[in-house]
Amino acid sequence: MKYKLLGSIRKLKEYRSKFFKTSHMKIKLSDYIFESWFEKYKKSFEIKKTDKVLIISQEALGDNIVKIQSIKEIAKIYGKDNIYIMCRKKWGDVFKVLGYNVLEYSKSKKPIQFAKMRIKFFKELNGLGFKKVILFEHISMGEMLQYVMCKDTIGMCPEDSSKYLKVAIKTDDDKTYTLDRQILLMKALTGKTYTREELRPDLREAFEKEEKLNIITVGIGASNEKKILPIANMAKILKMLVERYPTKTIKLLGAGKKQKRYAEELIEICSEKNIESCVDKLSLLESLKLINNSDFFLGYDSGLSNAAFALRKKYICLFWTHMIVWQHPFNDVKIIKGDEKNPENDGYHGTDILNSIKVEQVEAALKELDL
Repeated sequence: MKYKLLGSIRKLKEYRSKFFKTSHMKIKLSDYIFESWFEKYKKSFEIKKTDKVLIISQEALGDNIVKIQSIKEIAKIYGKDNIYIMCRKKWGDVFKVLGYNVLEYSKSKKPIQFAKMRIKFFKELNGLGFKKVILFEHISMGEMLQYVMCKDTIGMCPEDSSKYLKVAIKTDDDKTYTLDRQILLMKALTGKTYTREELRPDLREAFEKEEKLNIITVGIGASNEKKILPIANMAKILKMLVERYPTKTIKLLGAGKKQKRYAEELIEICSEKNIESCVDKLSLLESLKLINNSDFFLGYDSGLSNAAFALRKKYICLFWTHMIVWQHPFNDVKIIKGDEKNPENDGYHGTDILNSIKVEQVEAALKELDL
């Protein structure tokens, strides 16, 4: 019942005009302060001649992880020491562990504080001097580029052109697989046509393989509730895993209050000793290390699933949509979707595609992966 109520509240919020939200007014104030500063700043700015290249990747964890191999190829051209990656603060550790220069962009709900943070950030960023900027984002028009003092800009774009990009590589929103998008960008950058296998991300170099821990890792979160199964549905899958692998420990991974509560309810329903919650107990890198040392991974369309993909772990992804962008077509990955018939809904989590997945489908995928 409570999830039906949460679903109704979410729908009401979707109808609320952004102009009546206090957060919208705060953003406007912060933008005004920052824009006023930037107009004066750029008039006195002198461009430095350097060999540095800026890669802008402000997207979510999974988006960043699947770009790793392409960034390695870019680093071969310009030199790793010359590569600077601008990303959100919470994902910076992924690039740092691989040895890249990282510029972490963070936000604040306080408008004046956020304006000050942006001023400081762009003063430091532009002070480095960049000969080239690569917008490495899937659907961005490149608005962030207007604050980077560099004329040589290239990036993926949902349209044929962008006033912020010197070279725009058009990509659609939901019809082209993510690595195929990267192939287009890399060809424009290098003149070389890469294969999917050549650009498949590989994170293994950052994590040593430890002795077998006899664990299964399960990612219980995602960026949106539509990508997550109702708790009762996931509980059925976990009970099957416990019965199938009685000597293994199942580690639940995630972060945040919602996922912590989700994990607690799962453990209560399952009543199994060998299911443990690691939600909010591990750092991002510690979670990746655990995935790397697990027997296999199961999860939703999420950052941790893409981490399992990059760590070359066999994994099962419980999928929520027919869009192909994030459906990795590799033999060690099994994408599972339901038939949309008789979905088990709770009014809040998942979609009919996700919520009609049967336990038998997961069992079949385990057999196909030889697990």
